[in-house]
Amino acid sequence: MNRIEIKEDNVSINRIEERCINCGMCKKTCESINNIGNDCVNCGQCIMTCPTGALTPKYNYKEVLNYIKDTNKTVVVFVAPAVRVAIGDSFGYKPGEFLEGKLVSALKDIGFNYVFDTTFGADLTIMEEAQELLERIKNKNTPMFTSCCPSWVLYMYKYHLNDISKLSTCKSPIAMQAAMIKTYFAQNYDIDSENIISVSLTPCVSKKSERELYPDTDIVITSSELILMIKELGIDFNALEDKEFDKLLGKGSGGGLIFGASGGVMESVLRTAYYMLNKIKAPQEFYQLESIRGDNEFKETIVDMKQFKLKIASLSKIKTVIENYDKLKDYDFIEIMSCPGGCIGGGGQPLVAIKDLENIRKERIKSLYIGDKQQKIKESYLNPEIIDAYNFCINKGKVNLHTNHNILAKNFTNNDKKSIMNEGGKK
Repeated sequence: MNRIEIKEDNVSINRIEERCINCGMCKKTCESINNIGNDCVNCGQCIMTCPTGALTPKYNYKEVLNYIKDTNKTVVVFVAPAVRVAIGDSFGYKPGEFLEGKLVSALKDIGFNYVFDTTFGADLTIMEEAQELLERIKNKNTPMFTSCCPSWVLYMYKYHLNDISKLSTCKSPIAMQAAMIKTYFAQNYDIDSENIISVSLTPCVSKKSERELYPDTDIVITSSELILMIKELGIDFNALEDKEFDKLLGKGSGGGLIFGASGGVMESVLRTAYYMLNKIKAPQEFYQLESIRGDNEFKETIVDMKQFKLKIASLSKIKTVIENYDKLKDYDFIEIMSCPGGCIGGGGQPLVAIKDLENIRKERIKSLYIGDKQQKIKESYLNPEIIDAYNFCINKGKVNLHTNHNILAKNFTNNDKKSIMNEGGKK
């Protein structure tokens, strides 16, 4: 059999049997990205290279539309950074076009009650992860791996369970955002959390499997599913006027925006960690860490934190992790994304010509960094919405972010192995 196996209970990926010609492209892609045999970590890269469209994300958008029709539900959508630089591929825009305003407008036209920006959740991740990194360094408990990518987390559970404690205890930005919607947002707007449907719009099919660990996210839809919604509802995307995200959970910093690019999580965390450590803004080089930017699969450098130096690395593709795993113990802080180029290359992004994939990923990365450069606020700790959230939750005691571990953090343990592996669809 030339093709990879996709089990029926895989919650992330679907195969349309009548379209499959058993050409072997999916297997070839899986080997070049993951190289772990006939074992799925739900990255969905096989979807991007299937020449007949036999592989697709598992669609959940019809369920979303049904909830929107239910007037008893408050349907909230939150948008990952990488979606806004990819959505235009299906509507005639140049690769990497930054279409945040039109994207928000389309979501409001679809009927979502609130449209939030997941860069807010990314800023929360930055705040918590920077603090955790400094604690681990103080306690000589490194390396620390990022935990944003669910395919990477699934891989760790499957192949390196003994090292699971090296994962940051921070939830992913999507999981933090969803938890804040069900608590902070619900209390501010006096809405019963049971009547809130939280919908994550993401470039990633693997986020569909992440829901088992973080159930505050009710439904995950991909960029490609949103495109189907727009077209099925007859919305003229190109004619839409720009609109802004709703407030409260609405806007993140430039640091939150670059989470969609490989190396972006690390760069953003270091900006805030430097401030937390030294009480001054990080030097200019922290705002353009070229050594960990770009689409190279293994990037490394040493950064001067003033009080000490950090050896850091940013990797994309599980295959790269496998080839370098033994030497990762020599680093202090390691970012890992399973998809080429990071989330901008996720398996839920719009389908494009296979020959153009590499160039399109580069344009998306470039667009996010331009967006960061244009943002007035580039640091999570200066984001007024983040400051307000911490003040409300901690000072007013409405939601205690630090004592209620379920809001922003999770201790990864062996006990999670069964649920996360079952949710992956391959056992």
